[in-house]
Amino acid sequence: MTDSTASPTRFDRVALTGALVTLVGAAVLPFVELRANRLVPGSGHSLAAAGPWAFVVWGVIALAFVSAVGPSAKARSAASTAGAYGLVAAIAWALGAAAEGLLADMSPVARVSVGGGAWVMLVGAAILGFAGAEERSRFVVRRAGPVVLLVVAVAGALVSGGLDRISLAREFAVRQEQFVSLILGHLAITGASLAAGAAIGVPLGLLAARNRRVRGVALAVTGVIETIPSLALLGLLVVPLAALGAAVPWLRDLGVRGIGPAPGFIALALYSLLPVVRNTYVGLTSVDAAAIDAGRGMGMSRRQLLFRVELPLAAPLVMEGLRVAAVLLTGIATLTVFAGARTLGILIFEGLGQFAPDLILLGALPTIALAVIADIGMSALARAVTPRGVRVAVQTPAPTFAEEAAA
Repeated sequence: MTDSTASPTRFDRVALTGALVTLVGAAVLPFVELRANRLVPGSGHSLAAAGPWAFVVWGVIALAFVSAVGPSAKARSAASTAGAYGLVAAIAWALGAAAEGLLADMSPVARVSVGGGAWVMLVGAAILGFAGAEERSRFVVRRAGPVVLLVVAVAGALVSGGLDRISLAREFAVRQEQFVSLILGHLAITGASLAAGAAIGVPLGLLAARNRRVRGVALAVTGVIETIPSLALLGLLVVPLAALGAAVPWLRDLGVRGIGPAPGFIALALYSLLPVVRNTYVGLTSVDAAAIDAGRGMGMSRRQLLFRVELPLAAPLVMEGLRVAAVLLTGIATLTVFAGARTLGILIFEGLGQFAPDLILLGALPTIALAVIADIGMSALARAVTPRGVRVAVQTPAPTFAEEAAA
């Protein structure tokens, strides 16, 4: 007689999707591309070019399929995590092995680039990582441990696995000093613009919540700014800033001029206003009137109500606006190179001008990484500045009608 209480095996659809994506990338698309030099098109080579490492990759793909099936959420999470991080590490070593094998009899200017199959497999690894993220996020050790092992594995592939011979790594080696300065410039203009947007947007959102006329003007103007294309806004700022710098010498000495970081800084600060102003306004107007009445009953002044009741309760939405603005500005900052700012966009547009895809990736991939880091960092900051009671109230679902009736 079967035990009806036994928990049936369940399928994790997200993990299964990730496994199928990796399978398509490994079986259908070229793993690497061999080119005579960095500019000309090349010929695609399958995963078999990685030699013995191809079998390791196939083994991890098999583990990815296993991660989609499991008796419990913890088992599926552990398997999908192992599949995700193991797949990235195996791909790194396989790319290095393929580069060493294909470049063995080629001229020094020959290049091996990452093929479409490897990129698709990395996307599949990301999906596998998401599959176990909810269960894994409960434990810091489970989050940090695999990351440390992955960094060690990729570093090993760079040092002794041949990964440094991939075209992307060679582009980085040539432009290492420039790359560091562009990263710092990208972070500087994005961070300064976000700080300026917060300094203007949060008080403006507060005024919008207090005054109907201010609300209409503030939301309308920031909405219109957001619809202006980035390059058009930069172009509109160049002429007046050039005139202002010419008319006021001390502003010119501070860097206010038509060409340089000033137009990019102002444009990014303007783009950050809409999410910050709107979220601040929505957060403050969404505060429960009962909480405000309770504060008034305790004898709080209007200022005390703002800083002790309204802003703490609105903090999650305010920080969400800042998070959205940070991710948005990280991407738009690449376009400020057209106004003279030194950001990662320089590498992207140099690569486009030279028809060098790996140089484009050298600028694009760090930009994506910075956006992801900004998203994670602002989410962590939001959690840190939000009072614990508010976090619990936000995370706890409201009782349903049936539950209230039963109570």
